[in-house]
Amino acid sequence: MSKCSKCEADITFMSVLNSPNPLRLKCSNCKESIKIHTVTGGIAVAIIFALIGIVLYAFYGIEGFWLKVVLPVILVSEVGYFLLIKLGVVKISSN
Repeated sequence: MSKCSKCEADITFMSVLNSPNPLRLKCSNCKESIKIHTVTGGIAVAIIFALIGIVLYAFYGIEGFWLKVVLPVILVSEVGYFLLIKLGVVKISSN
């Protein structure tokens, strides 16, 4: 289910990483806009943002905060969101 509706290419991690809006991706193959289902994508994004906020708040003020906390947390959240799309938990809209 995590394929481009136009060219049937799989959604790649770089498509998720390069997207400024997590509910709209671009196919890395044909550059077609891929719309994420609003409900499943919105819930996933809200949960991920909440977890990011909790982790950043818990570790705020430690030495090397940006490199030791922020960068890994953002990277893990991007990978997590990509896996939710690949596993079909976050659905692709049929538009």
